[in-house]
Amino acid sequence: MKRSTSASLASLSRLEFNTEWLDSVFSGQARVWVGFSGGVDSHVLLHALVSQISEERKQQLVVLHVHHGLSMNADAWLKHCESICSNLNVAFIAEKVQLEAQASLEDAARNARYQAFQKVMSDQDVILLAHHAGDQVETLLFRLLRGTGGKGLAGIPQERVIGRGGARLIRPFLKVSKEHIEAYADQHKLVHINDESNEDERFTRNFLRKSVVPILQTRFPKMEQNIASSAERIATDYAMLSQFAQQQLATWSNEFGGLDLSCIADKPLQERLFWWRYFLQGNGVSLSQSQLESVEAMFSGAEDKQPEFEFPLGRIKRHQNAVYVLPLDQEIKLSALHSGERFERSFDSVCVTGSDSCVLKARPQGSSLLMPNGTTRKLKKWFNDCAIPSWWREHLPYVYDGDTLVAIGDLWLHPDYSYLKISWRLDPSLPFPKNT
Repeated sequence: MKRSTSASLASLSRLEFNTEWLDSVFSGQARVWVGFSGGVDSHVLLHALVSQISEERKQQLVVLHVHHGLSMNADAWLKHCESICSNLNVAFIAEKVQLEAQASLEDAARNARYQAFQKVMSDQDVILLAHHAGDQVETLLFRLLRGTGGKGLAGIPQERVIGRGGARLIRPFLKVSKEHIEAYADQHKLVHINDESNEDERFTRNFLRKSVVPILQTRFPKMEQNIASSAERIATDYAMLSQFAQQQLATWSNEFGGLDLSCIADKPLQERLFWWRYFLQGNGVSLSQSQLESVEAMFSGAEDKQPEFEFPLGRIKRHQNAVYVLPLDQEIKLSALHSGERFERSFDSVCVTGSDSCVLKARPQGSSLLMPNGTTRKLKKWFNDCAIPSWWREHLPYVYDGDTLVAIGDLWLHPDYSYLKISWRLDPSLPFPKNT
């Protein structure tokens, strides 16, 4: 799907979308989703969009309501949203979510929403959200008070990729003031819900919006525009810095995606943290400053240790003084192997030809391997000699004939079973660095 560099709104006063932008969003056969809470912002976004697209394009439109279940009114809000979409004659989907336990209820709700987005969206889909200029101000103030770096100061991005596919998230109202949105709602007599939690100043964002921002605006009337402009410039600078950092990291990383720690070992702590941050971000991992410091300390220790840092969607491990971002550990599937038939697992596949009596079993304990020259080698020593990564040692395909270990993938074959042919294919998501 092509991208449009033109502004999403041709007329701010009427919230009229730019024709070129609409063509870009609705190009191809991908679905266009609208995140719809039923509040004034998302209702205006949906109404303005539907009023400016053809009936044909309305067939591409799907409205998504995320039901958090946090309010006693949540079921009524869902019915309200469904009714609005029925009146507008657009498709409607509701996703009920369970919040994971986190320090911040706001963070838990936001994470649940994004998981719901990724659940329903395909790789070429687009989702439109109704964040506006006031949200940008609140976000930047919130991040500054919490302590943030360059990425945080770049504010809410107007557009970004969501998930691991090519799906896009776009915020067409990001430069639009709340006043413009409310004026549109009044003009078109839109009925919207009011989330009572938005009045609770125990939540930092609500406190900033209701008690801090109004005072600042009396002294700085152009605060919204100025902050939005600053965020835009910082976002450009940050994107350029990220690009240069990734270019440098590419020269320090091996063909399997591992960062050679010796390249940053002699640098000052803050610079090491800088490279760690950009290495992880390049692998889709964003950590807090305290987490980053913990990771740096953990992996700067003795090379004979096997540290591991796990985060919700993956883990970080070290092998031969290079660090790798890996998926979460997967369950090991074991099975009988039929000659010539490929057995698929989440991280590899194996095919044995020449026998119907072979079986995949779990890693043996205390075994010795018979080598072609007639000597034997303890399995653990063989691991070390071949520099088998720690994250593969349980997952290697241990092929048995009866009680005899006859092969380990295509890495070792028992000399008495030379008639067997082993084909082992690895999934690139779980790297297997070769012995250097």
